[in-house]
Amino acid sequence: MRKLHLAILAAALAGVSSASASLTVVIDTPNPSQIVNLVVTPNGGSLVPAFNGGVYAGIYNETVDGVFTPSFCIDVAHDVYVGETFNDYSYSALASAPDTPAGPMGAAIAINIEKLWAKYYTAAQADGSGVTAAALQLAIWEIEGGGQPLGNGSAGYTVTASGNNSVTTETATMLTSLTGLTAEADLVAIVSPDGQSYVVAVPEPTTMLAGALLLLPFGASTLRVLRKRQMA
Repeated sequence: MRKLHLAILAAALAGVSSASASLTVVIDTPNPSQIVNLVVTPNGGSLVPAFNGGVYAGIYNETVDGVFTPSFCIDVAHDVYVGETFNDYSYSALASAPDTPAGPMGAAIAINIEKLWAKYYTAAQADGSGVTAAALQLAIWEIEGGGQPLGNGSAGYTVTASGNNSVTTETATMLTSLTGLTAEADLVAIVSPDGQSYVVAVPEPTTMLAGALLLLPFGASTLRVLRKRQMA
């Protein structure tokens, strides 16, 4: 039954050729989280903006159409602020996210994110210190920004981090473990032309399929970044 649900969902999403304003997303405070110094270095010709500064890494707690929805950021090209509300989000297959210029990531990266989530998400939620959640977020950013070309033909970008040894050490452990991981979580993305893109667990079938199917008649995004000064 789960595979049937995912097959129907994939077919619905495949029919969406353009994002349609369908989801209202409120940006909530990251928790649990830690602060790391993030460096985003665009490769030559990339439109991803360079960045160097302190960011909150961890679980980004969004409210999606009134439903509390934990997420991780998959978009280093857009800034958002706690308390912002967007009315133009839509669901997307993870491999097709984020929106340009930071994506799409492609199937291989999406599978790696699904493996990391399956292995470490429960521990990230349970670790009140925020170290595990921050490490998982950083691992996601680093595999997306590994220097490889993006699905939109862009030259891509590189993500590195420093300033928080407990987080960066755990991130390295997570990334090293990838070669031995096989379980994959069921994940999708929420994307917006104005906000950041996030990876979330597949919602309940009735919610997700209704949202995806509603898009069909119309045709077919970090935090970088909640910087410390944005949390006032």
